[in-house]
Amino acid sequence: MYRVPRRVTLLMISVLIAATIFFTTTYRLKPESTPEIDVKNTNGEIKRSKKGSRLILGNSTESSQKLTEQHGTTLYKKYGVPITGLNHTIIYNKMPKCGSRTMDTLLRWTCSKLDIKPRRCKIVYDFERIDLKGKEESAIKRVQQLAAHPPALFSDHIFYFPVEKSIHPVYINMIRDPIEYLVSSYYYRQHGDKTPGSVDRVKKKFGLEMKMNETFDQCVLKEHEACVKEEYLSRIFHFFCGTHPKCSTDLKWSLNEAKRRVEEEYLIVGLLEDYESTLKLMEKLAPSLFKGIVTDYKADIRKKESEKYQTNFKKPISAEVRAILREKLDLTYQFYDFVKTKLELLKKEYDI
Repeated sequence: MYRVPRRVTLLMISVLIAATIFFTTTYRLKPESTPEIDVKNTNGEIKRSKKGSRLILGNSTESSQKLTEQHGTTLYKKYGVPITGLNHTIIYNKMPKCGSRTMDTLLRWTCSKLDIKPRRCKIVYDFERIDLKGKEESAIKRVQQLAAHPPALFSDHIFYFPVEKSIHPVYINMIRDPIEYLVSSYYYRQHGDKTPGSVDRVKKKFGLEMKMNETFDQCVLKEHEACVKEEYLSRIFHFFCGTHPKCSTDLKWSLNEAKRRVEEEYLIVGLLEDYESTLKLMEKLAPSLFKGIVTDYKADIRKKESEKYQTNFKKPISAEVRAILREKLDLTYQFYDFVKTKLELLKKEYDI
């Protein structure tokens, strides 16, 4: 019988091995199933996974995945991703004059329903303690203490600040139309609201800064700092950027960082103009924490309580002033439109 020469046999084995290596590295076998994730394309549109389900971030899953680029799409981090269980710490770094005291009332009731003791439900009510720099370290320490026995809540007028992911932070916030924010803030610093002692407090706090009889239109046309100071014009997205030095010195960088924070760190950022829808989404995204918050919002007692938080006096602004501010607030409107688009997509997803 004819025998194949040894050298031919070795050559055939070598060719087979080389071919095997080539095909396994070039054409990798696909797994039988793929993770069920939601992704968004560069236009911000939601693309569904094969089964169309979202990642659920509970106690047993990672709550801080790194933002990953895959074939032109971006994996969601935390924005709009449902969470389960009670092992979380709610952080509401509330933007002033954006319905924050109404939200504080709702969160206080939430603490009561969840049997969160007052010492673990920290709500700072002082509107103008927005001191955002120098307070980060104490805020982080306070949140870490609260989170020792979850669930817990921390609410304060403070720029975004990072905490350990191990405490399962749930960041939430609300913003509003930038021009309306400036107008409301201006007249609040002039006239206060209907809460007892408010007028005396604002006069003491802002008496030197504010021309108490000057309208917002007059202030803008005269370019007084009380209404067109750069700090006020960029404050909304600065709140989300944080306390990094570049947040106040490089506004375009600050804007992009604020957007990144929303994507990566916040469960939701709502709009004052769409308050009820925001609450409905909170209840959908974190039912174990916010169940019943919409019902509470509609309650008569809540409506009566919120009336006292309304600014005592506001005068409508002229078309001329609105046009001036629209130009000055270009970056802030970019952030506002970004948040609004994300909220609308989420509403569409949940049929709200």
